[in-house]
Amino acid sequence: MKQATFSQSSLEKTANLENSKAKITLISIFNALLCVLFFALPISEAVKQIALYSLIVLGFYIIWRQKLSFKLDMVGIFLIAYAGFFALSAVINAQMKYMLDPIRSVALFLVIYGLGAKNIRLNFVLYCLFCGYLIAFIMASYKVFFAGAQLFELKSIGYVNTSAIYSLFILSIFLCAFWWRLASRWLCIAAILLSFSGVVLSASRTCIYLLPLLFLLFGFFALNSSKNESKFSWEHLFIMFGVIIALALLALLAFLLTLLPHERIAYKISLGSGFLSTRLYIFGSAFYTWLEHPFFGIGGAEFLNVDNSIWYPNSPEPHAPHAHNTILHLLSTTGIFTALCYIIFCLFALVKFFKARKSALGLCALLILVLGNITGLVELQFHSENLLLTMFIFALACSCFKGQKV
Repeated sequence: MKQATFSQSSLEKTANLENSKAKITLISIFNALLCVLFFALPISEAVKQIALYSLIVLGFYIIWRQKLSFKLDMVGIFLIAYAGFFALSAVINAQMKYMLDPIRSVALFLVIYGLGAKNIRLNFVLYCLFCGYLIAFIMASYKVFFAGAQLFELKSIGYVNTSAIYSLFILSIFLCAFWWRLASRWLCIAAILLSFSGVVLSASRTCIYLLPLLFLLFGFFALNSSKNESKFSWEHLFIMFGVIIALALLALLAFLLTLLPHERIAYKISLGSGFLSTRLYIFGSAFYTWLEHPFFGIGGAEFLNVDNSIWYPNSPEPHAPHAHNTILHLLSTTGIFTALCYIIFCLFALVKFFKARKSALGLCALLILVLGNITGLVELQFHSENLLLTMFIFALACSCFKGQKV
């Protein structure tokens, strides 16, 4: 009898050991795909798509096999509702391909949230994120300064203002990674200098104007975090001030570059804040379009066909690719339900991340949320590659406090 019991116990231990090894292997593959995704995010559309869908399928499989629970809070619930109404609007407007962007981004959020930050090799992901950005930055700089291109566009990110927002998010991530030592501090310094230069070279006035706000918010919250949580040291602070001085010199260098034949930078700086003179027409047209289609909008593909001159005969731009405002674009293209879910999601996320601001991921998520929504006043920012990066950071931050009243 004792021998039978001992044999059964040995079998159970062997089975548990095999399951543990299988879990470690699957998690390692998942992290490898995650590294590939964020390396390819700004440089290769095909590799990004393959890695994204592979890790989503694998992630849900790991969650199902390990019987991990989600226990979603209000942030996750309204994010899912946002994706659901977005998809419903796409179906009603017969624009099925436009539903893929939010669905895949929310799926990434659920996978990262379900697995939890403890299963993510964040330091490896940060290295790959930096390497991908470095390659994209070099390619964009070459096109601007040697191939005659006027727009500083990261290859797979696309439009210049979207590239500027991506650079702003990279800057926020590596500022927090530097302060909390989530990766090599010299890697973080290189990423900070590079992404700062990317924002300036894009000549996106919105993102350039937000740089002082970013440093003020980061400095205030980081310095007010406890020494244990931030791994604070005077050496750390000294290096940080050195980085800020280097950024000031880079800003001066970027200003001097306006003396070179880079027409976009010189032109945009000369405009100052006068961009609203043309954007207001687009805002008004988007609002009136929403009034005509209040519940499910006109669909993302139809906004380009909106004629601003119908409401504003003197509009210098009769057509625009999007509303240049995230909420107005959601209202006009997907309707009131999607826009309300997005607003409520942002409010719950703001409260949650503000309470968690003394942690690295909490502060990083808070910075991206605040900066993203400010840029969203004059740009369309909650989509595409920027949305994938945003959902990754948000999911990590939420998973750290899963089940806790933060």
